[in-house]
Amino acid sequence: MRFLPKLNLKGLVCKYKSALQASSKESRTIESQQNYLEKGNIEKGDSGEVIAYKYLRRNGYKIVARKYRRHSGEIDLIGWDKNILVFIEVKFRSDLEHGRPEEAVNLHKQRQICRVAKEYRNRYKLHGINYRFDIVSVQGSKDPCLQIIKDAFRDGPWRS
Repeated sequence: MRFLPKLNLKGLVCKYKSALQASSKESRTIESQQNYLEKGNIEKGDSGEVIAYKYLRRNGYKIVARKYRRHSGEIDLIGWDKNILVFIEVKFRSDLEHGRPEEAVNLHKQRQICRVAKEYRNRYKLHGINYRFDIVSVQGSKDPCLQIIKDAFRDGPWRS
């Protein structure tokens, strides 16, 4: 029997050590993340994922993988919401100049996420289970507003 990989919090904490020094691992405040969120896009995305990870845990999700990468793409977070396997795309926007965060998950991105999710289910022999695709929208740098959009899109068939 294969077990699902657990999120490596120790590695995550080491990666963001400078951002976490001011507060404990579990109780990092939004204020301590403010400077962290004002960095480059990749770092903003990573910090958005950290914020989303904690938000999802507080909302009952059990996260089992982070940044799951395959040759066809990446899924930000994978977890369980009760008995449903959830593939989660996290989108961060500091302002609405380029639209709402969830609007960035276009058809191309949805297809990519679905392909990676299929590979994940096949790799761990998760056939015949309930699964869905959620988006976590993180909006704003200073006082982020988070929203979970459950069942944000469906797996194929795709039309051009």
